[in-house]
Amino acid sequence: MRKFILLFLITFLALILAVPATASPVNPVFIDGPQDRLLLVGDNWHELGNAFPADELIISNSCETEDTSCIDPNGPQDNPQLINYRVAIQNMTNTYWHDLHYVADLDVTTITNYDGWIGNAGKQDEWLAFKIDNIGLNKPLLFESMTPDLIFEPGENWQFILQDYTNMNNVSPHLFASLGIAGASLGAAAPDLSSGGSIIAKPVPIPGSGILIGSALLGLLALKRRRKN
Repeated sequence: MRKFILLFLITFLALILAVPATASPVNPVFIDGPQDRLLLVGDNWHELGNAFPADELIISNSCETEDTSCIDPNGPQDNPQLINYRVAIQNMTNTYWHDLHYVADLDVTTITNYDGWIGNAGKQDEWLAFKIDNIGLNKPLLFESMTPDLIFEPGENWQFILQDYTNMNNVSPHLFASLGIAGASLGAAAPDLSSGGSIIAKPVPIPGSGILIGSALLGLLALKRRRKN
């Protein structure tokens, strides 16, 4: 019996350790705007950024581009007097992420390719934001280095557009070092980094993790019975 319990505990621990750690959660709320719907459904939202812990870390860079992302003639227009940026982010975690959104820092950063506004529950601090995808009228996502499935895989590089990006503190558009989104972007993950916005996302659910644990337990029970017989 002791061997059975020990074997089960080892199996259970192995399954738990196989589940990647996830980042500290945020509690966003949203308001739909002039382009596509945001639809931030459910909870378990996390912020990814530069100089963040290993389970929420991305690295990033940017360059100027003539590409634009909005094609809606009735929506916000690309201002030729302002610069568009092509931003690249790479997933340095072991987690698969989906529903990535860009959220500009409140009153500091402005863009024109926004789908609406995202902020923090109970704060009424919603600010310009969009879903990083290539669907609908606002198509900021230009490139996925792995499978083109809107899943931000470990090691994968995404590139997307920030249209007419301006920042009153002259922060580069690829710096995502703030702790908190929108109006809660107070302080940075590293003292030598500033921030112009945030990336939030949800971890892809691990299919059947509970089933795996249950199957392991049933298998051990069957093995115990067989030894008794």
